[in-house]
Amino acid sequence: MQKISYKNIFKILFIYLIIYIPITLKRFPDIRNEIKYYAITDNLIKSREFFILKYFSELYPDKPPLYFWLIRFFKENFANFNFLSIFFGSIIPSFIIIILIYNLFTKLKNEKFGFLVAISLATTPFFMGISVFLRMDMLMNLFITISLYYFFSIYFNLIKNSWFNREIIYVSIFLGIFTKGIAGGMVPLSIILGFLILEKNLTFLKKIDFLAGVGFIIFCTLTWFSLIYLQPEGKEYLSLMFKQETVGRIVKAKTHIKPFYYYFVRLSFLIFPYSLFWYCGIFHYLKDIKNYNRWNYLEKIGVIWSMVPLVLFSLASGKLDIYMLPLFTGMILLSLNFFIKIKEKKIGEVLLKIISVILIIPFFLNKFLKNKENHYKNFLTIPLSIIIIFGVLAQGMGTFNRYFTLKPVVAQIQDNRKIYTYRFEDFKNIEGVEPRVKASNITNIQEISEIKEKIINSNSRVYFITKNKYKDRFNNISNLKLKFNNESYCFFEIEQ
Repeated sequence: MQKISYKNIFKILFIYLIIYIPITLKRFPDIRNEIKYYAITDNLIKSREFFILKYFSELYPDKPPLYFWLIRFFKENFANFNFLSIFFGSIIPSFIIIILIYNLFTKLKNEKFGFLVAISLATTPFFMGISVFLRMDMLMNLFITISLYYFFSIYFNLIKNSWFNREIIYVSIFLGIFTKGIAGGMVPLSIILGFLILEKNLTFLKKIDFLAGVGFIIFCTLTWFSLIYLQPEGKEYLSLMFKQETVGRIVKAKTHIKPFYYYFVRLSFLIFPYSLFWYCGIFHYLKDIKNYNRWNYLEKIGVIWSMVPLVLFSLASGKLDIYMLPLFTGMILLSLNFFIKIKEKKIGEVLLKIISVILIIPFFLNKFLKNKENHYKNFLTIPLSIIIIFGVLAQGMGTFNRYFTLKPVVAQIQDNRKIYTYRFEDFKNIEGVEPRVKASNITNIQEISEIKEKIINSNSRVYFITKNKYKDRFNNISNLKLKFNNESYCFFEIEQ
């Protein structure tokens, strides 16, 4: 069994220090999701409740409470709560995932392979983006990864099959559910069962106390539901949880309804630049499914981790790109397994050249480093190119804020006068990061005709904020003075 190299851990840490941390420190949060979570957390702080979330005055059963407890801690105790919430809620979980993946696949194969899986995952642009974003998906992904890390480590005798190690599997699965919902349990359980079916070794479930573990997860979940039920609005909250978040999203979603094949198409962007290897790899392994007994362990893990949850998510009515995040490890693993199979063949050279041309940088790196005969180094130029690209982009976050975020818009607000918005309901979330602006002082209007009625004919000075795509609709309103606009938003003042 090979040991991990601490040099490679420092290389991974270096990526986080030059890309992840700078972006998080400089980037202004997103109004629709991130700042909304701060508004929900503010309500949690005021209400002193722990299990019932509210979005202003409305019940918010969309998400479990664990992630909001984390945000609450930083918001109550630290001025720089935005960075700390993302750092401990997304960046640290992301880093631990990469280290666990590196550790597992180094021990299952070798140090070079383990590092290539880890560095490829760490430099997948979508994975990088979610790592610096205030969302609970990366934290859920961490708990899923921990549960699978311990399962595979026990299965392959990398660690002792002790009661403590077995319990970590099921505690992690429950924490995944308690972070994001049913996906936190569905993904790891489906992968464990799928792998053991492929191995024809379902009897191994007894060795990891599977039924007792599932019973523990159910017990913890029912305890959580009971604590909700005991709250004044608990019954209504539970009803909304099951209707909206379980039946609603899985069976009959009201939003994000997509066809069955949606994810299969979207993955070309989501796991770019490794998607070409993944598509070809899936085609290869599905074509060779009759000979699955001849696949090695890594091939089986890659196929199961990629395909089983993908099919389950595709069957659900509601679909979002971010739901694919826990599958990325399996997809990168399958891509590398396929690359190793075809690296000496013409198709391997062709696929690498296509990706090199798309990214441009690998083409020059291979020429400069003279990697022609070294397939490991050839593939390594892909994540290296992503590091170079995002390292440069990380330095431009100030410019990004100025042209694409609400940061300069909020800076225009100098006093507590009334604020109107046009078709911009989400702006009320700004209260979550800007204490000077209260949601109660913000009114959203849907029709231009309401502007004269509510704003122009009023006797007070007001601010007017909308998205930049609506700017031209107000050219003929003389009292409306444009004070600032960027590529996303515009800020008006109305003075009588």
